[in-house]
Amino acid sequence: MEQKELKRYNLNSYAFIVSYIFMGLLAGIAFDVLVTFLQQVSLGTAQSFSAYMGYSTFLAAAILLLAPKIGYKALAIAAPLMVILGLVAVAYVNVGLIFPVATLAILTGTTLYDVILPPYLTAYTTPENRNKIFSTAIWTNLAGMVVATYFGGSLIVNRFASRMNISKQEAQAVSEAVDKMSPEMLNQYILAHKDVLLMFAIVALISLIPFLFVKQVESDYKETNKEKKGFDWSILTNKYVLIFLVYYALIRFGASLICPYFSVYLNKFVGIDRATTSKLISYSYFAGVIFTAICPYIVKKIGQVVALGGLALASIPFMMFIANGSAFGDKAAMVVGLALFFRFGLMNAANPIMNSLPMEFVSKELRPAYNSAIFVAGAVTSILAGFFTKGFLFKTTSGYAVAYYITAAVYTTASILLLVTYTKKYNRSGEQNKEEKAA
Repeated sequence: MEQKELKRYNLNSYAFIVSYIFMGLLAGIAFDVLVTFLQQVSLGTAQSFSAYMGYSTFLAAAILLLAPKIGYKALAIAAPLMVILGLVAVAYVNVGLIFPVATLAILTGTTLYDVILPPYLTAYTTPENRNKIFSTAIWTNLAGMVVATYFGGSLIVNRFASRMNISKQEAQAVSEAVDKMSPEMLNQYILAHKDVLLMFAIVALISLIPFLFVKQVESDYKETNKEKKGFDWSILTNKYVLIFLVYYALIRFGASLICPYFSVYLNKFVGIDRATTSKLISYSYFAGVIFTAICPYIVKKIGQVVALGGLALASIPFMMFIANGSAFGDKAAMVVGLALFFRFGLMNAANPIMNSLPMEFVSKELRPAYNSAIFVAGAVTSILAGFFTKGFLFKTTSGYAVAYYITAAVYTTASILLLVTYTKKYNRSGEQNKEEKAA
């Protein structure tokens, strides 16, 4: 590859990474501040948050199909614009319907970057540096989520204290029991959430800037010298292609039962105050940063497939601690915090492989469409999880804890399926390719 072209690749890759950091901040706010805000103003939307994650994934996957026509740059710029519109809408439009619509816009904007990531970074990296770039993109995105969730709860408490003209300590204490707030206090608490959401609309605007420097050519996103072809559905007869769709769908279902509700579960059912809740979640995201950063070393030791399946299995005992968090009394914050740290870290350690491995199953031309299919499979199960949580699981107060047991069973099933199917052929496929190239 020419030096000029390599420089363009590097510029485009790191532009994505920088913008993805800001998207991490926005995702952190969506999964923390937005959820607890919706819990107060639109309970149905909050309880169906997993379903909205699924809807947004459908939309993001559909939008990705436009890549061969308009390129990745236009899609990446559209993502922050959707987030900005959603954040401004929930802050200023006081109409019931706006909350599900705005939630969908915010989640679609943040999810679009996740959907774009595999084909985009594959297009702008060489095989030699791909694993490093994938890992860097994901751990820096998680670092953004760490910052957002760490300060999200504190920002709410600070704004709440300012609005009520009370000390931060008093505001933090009051936030431990939202149900006991007076109507005026609850109103100011809700407005404090809106203040924080508006702050992050500015962050969304900043995330646009790196993509203004992206240098894109038509050959980056389409085969200019080949006859135009549609999606080859026959690839679904390939067991590796099909089973990965099933695996990903199962993992998304399990994660959708618990991940959107960390804040609600810890604050409302374990009894941890709002600011501490955000800090605990931010620590878990920090675990994701650490574990994702060392992903290349883990994969080198045990292989990429064993990393995906084995680390998921290793996270299950920690989910059991979280499910029984209230049993630890005054030590609940410490025990649950540590369990969250290791659960999140282990599940995210092989995220770069989760994104890059399926790209090995199909040709270059089919990568965007196949990645859309993967995310659609996950979207279907996220929507099912949303209906399940709202219609059945969260009808009782113990439902939030039961969700962890169900997720443990789903993770076990998915991991065994993955290990049995892919270990022999794909566990060391990256190293085999390097050896073949050297030969």
